[in-house]
Amino acid sequence: MKITRSQIRSVLKEAIDVMNAETGETLVFDDDPNDTQGTRPDAPEAAAMEIMKRLGIIDDAEFETGAFPEFGDTQTYSLPNDKWEMLEDEIYGKRLARSAKARKRRIDLDIEMERQQLDKLLDRLSDWARDAAADYLADNPGTDIQDVAFDLADAWQFQFDEDEEEDLIYHFDGDVDKLKVFAAESMG
Repeated sequence: MKITRSQIRSVLKEAIDVMNAETGETLVFDDDPNDTQGTRPDAPEAAAMEIMKRLGIIDDAEFETGAFPEFGDTQTYSLPNDKWEMLEDEIYGKRLARSAKARKRRIDLDIEMERQQLDKLLDRLSDWARDAAADYLADNPGTDIQDVAFDLADAWQFQFDEDEEEDLIYHFDGDVDKLKVFAAESMG
């Protein structure tokens, strides 16, 4: 019978716990989230030694054998409080930074979508104003549109839903006259 490398790896895999020697708090490193009795591992198993090496705290880690039967066969390393906090900051600090970056990306995307929506509303307002001016001039040939544009722009509100009206008014700082001037200027 032949055993593959992946089968050997799965047999040899064990979770690793890193315990704060002063407080008893633990960080769980495990590749299988189901192995930790309902709690989510703090990081993948391979990260434990790698992070401790990178932070230069691997020499401070004491391997505990049989001292913590409640952890079963789990390899447990004990660190002094300051070194354990460095490890915790490394794990959760990066996680929080990534989360904050993703949140900022979502907010920026929402702002961009709102700006694009407002641009579309302004384009629709301009298009409506040009069409309204063309219709008025077709019915009243020889009229100077500048003489009636501001009054004609008063009908803008019938072209938009209530929430769109509010967005447009908000864009013009709540001043409907500024909105009407924009529409009148779009008439030509």
